[in-house]
Amino acid sequence: MQVLVKYHIISTDLIQDGKFYHATYTTSNHIAALDISDLNNVKRLDDLDEVQPTIGLHYIKVTPDQKHILVTDYFIQTGDIGLINTPADFKTLHIDFNPDRSLHFNRNVDFTGPYTNRGGAKPHSAVVFDLTGPANSYYC
Repeated sequence: MQVLVKYHIISTDLIQDGKFYHATYTTSNHIAALDISDLNNVKRLDDLDEVQPTIGLHYIKVTPDQKHILVTDYFIQTGDIGLINTPADFKTLHIDFNPDRSLHFNRNVDFTGPYTNRGGAKPHSAVVFDLTGPANSYYC
């Protein structure tokens, strides 16, 4: 198994039952997906050789229904006044889980186009709400 040693994990989230772990590697533009249901036999569900459709990803959040994750593609850019200038494409990825809980990249929201009159938007994190009914309201 390959290991991403030189890259930093920025954000993580677990499925509610604690069996699956997801992490964002900002500088390597990669989302890790691990089956941790057996800690003596952790299984990697992502492919380190796959080029994922993300640049400068940051925040990751599992949706309340446990069927998707949201990832924001913007960490931080300080320009000339700082040291951190991570490239980003300013998108929010809506990623589905395959039946084996690996990731299925199929849609995103591009925040650069709709807000050009204000310099574009820079999504940094997300809160996910389930508002299907008053008895089921939930956020994470």
